[in-house]
Amino acid sequence: MATERPIEATIGACKFDNATIGEGTFIEPDVCVGFRYHKDCGPAHVGKHGILRKGTLIYGDVTIGDYFQTGHYVVIRAKVQIGDYCCMLNHSTLEGVIHFGNGVRIMTNVYIPSRTWLGNNVFVGPGVTFLNEKLPGRSETMSMPKGATIEDDVVIGGGCTILPGITIGERSFIAAGSVVTRNIPPKSLVKGVPGKIEPLPANLDMPNNPWLTIQPIDIWHPLTADLGAIDWPKH
Repeated sequence: MATERPIEATIGACKFDNATIGEGTFIEPDVCVGFRYHKDCGPAHVGKHGILRKGTLIYGDVTIGDYFQTGHYVVIRAKVQIGDYCCMLNHSTLEGVIHFGNGVRIMTNVYIPSRTWLGNNVFVGPGVTFLNEKLPGRSETMSMPKGATIEDDVVIGGGCTILPGITIGERSFIAAGSVVTRNIPPKSLVKGVPGKIEPLPANLDMPNNPWLTIQPIDIWHPLTADLGAIDWPKH
């Protein structure tokens, strides 16, 4: 039985004809970077010291910074700009024309549509859905869709729905399962359906901990020093 090849980091070279990959980025099997969605599309660029896991698909015309990490079967369509130390986990999708700052962490099964903007040090929990059209297909003149704007140091808990065109202000905390239907002032706590806005409690009034959003590697990375530290504690 054939053994799967070891996962190796790139050394200033690239295996894709429409992409550049920075030195030290690990590429697992069945990864596509620089997918030619159009005959005139440009290349994709992925920075240094990242990891692209099996099933990752990145279109041309995408620019990604250093220390970028994907889970399995991530899709990133064209005209996306992503900063340094960003992460997208399994089966999450960016539909193109999207901006991420630095330190954006997207958990599993997150959907982000075109024309959505996320700032720096933003955490988005699993199963979050962003929208970019209030009345899809129900107007005589189709307007340009517009997604949400998420300012710096925002936390969005698992299972939330973020409606089109709204802004979530800096340091706000969106509780799990909330439906955000309107603009959220900075330093707000939002919870419920529809989301009710409350002042941010003192224990949450701080920037996001960089340990959560600025991670050079995750615990399943080939360079993780001690796998034993991941196990359940011994009793």
